[in-house]
Amino acid sequence: MRQKSITLRLPKEEYMAFTTICNEKGYSKSGKIREFIRNIVKAEIGEVELSAAEWEKVRKGIREIERGQFATFEEMKRDLAPRRLANKQNREQGETGHRVTQPGGTGENPGRA
Repeated sequence: MRQKSITLRLPKEEYMAFTTICNEKGYSKSGKIREFIRNIVKAEIGEVELSAAEWEKVRKGIREIERGQFATFEEMKRDLAPRRLANKQNREQGETGHRVTQPGGTGENPGRA
């Protein structure tokens, strides 16, 4: 299952209150946010106009979530690391496809033969 991530920004007070509640109750912050998203999707998805194919994807995703098929934070970090490296290398190569040489550099890519 392909994973997507969401970055959430909260005021400091809300973050601290949420963290305190999760710590006191033994909740995972990510788990509680996923739970909230699942609940809102189940409650409100009927009001959204989707094609038959999109509905099937939503149903499939909900079934996967209910079976506990989701990635942990550690799994997501591990899976994203190679992508970040590839993106960095692509930025360094610039538009011409050639590696951008830093001052004093040789322009050689030490990772390639």
